[in-house]
Amino acid sequence: MAIGNEIKEIYDMMKTVCQETSKLMIVINDMMENEGFLAVGDSSVMFGKSAHYRYPDYWLPYLLQRVFTKEKNSKKGIGVNITFDGSNDGLENKIPFLTCGVVESHRDRVTKGNGLYLAGWIDHQEVPKEFDGKLCTTTFTDGVIIKSYFLPIEILNNQEKVHQYIIKPLISLHEGHFDEVNNMIIDVALGLEEIVE
Repeated sequence: MAIGNEIKEIYDMMKTVCQETSKLMIVINDMMENEGFLAVGDSSVMFGKSAHYRYPDYWLPYLLQRVFTKEKNSKKGIGVNITFDGSNDGLENKIPFLTCGVVESHRDRVTKGNGLYLAGWIDHQEVPKEFDGKLCTTTFTDGVIIKSYFLPIEILNNQEKVHQYIIKPLISLHEGHFDEVNNMIIDVALGLEEIVE
């Protein structure tokens, strides 16, 4: 086990990551509200956590997620997922990244969930993925379809870039302007091979 001052230093770094990520989520939330979208559910950004002493891997936030719709109980929404640490069908992320996407459900209203977390990097034969430039369409077996792209977290260092690379492209994606979105993100969006190993 690490010595006391090392543990405190690491813990302080973890708090800083959480505080900085909270600032990013606040900016995204406020900008989406200004565009007429409302957050789905409550103000939480995490799920799948544990407080049990035997499951320490689930004590830390491995993902943060926010989903927005134009109206309550909508079957179409916009989502942002920040993945710090994840594994999926044998793939593991090598850097923190954002998944930005439009979530459509033909059966139920849009909610926060694993679909947005898995979109674009799930590697399962029953869940087809189709790439068009930097956009990926993932079709899940429960009828949820997510059109998404990946961003590196470090480029989002001011509000203008959040608007330029998250808000504006997501609204265009929501409106169905796929070629326009590809042009907006082409220089900054990550390919799957850049986020997983």
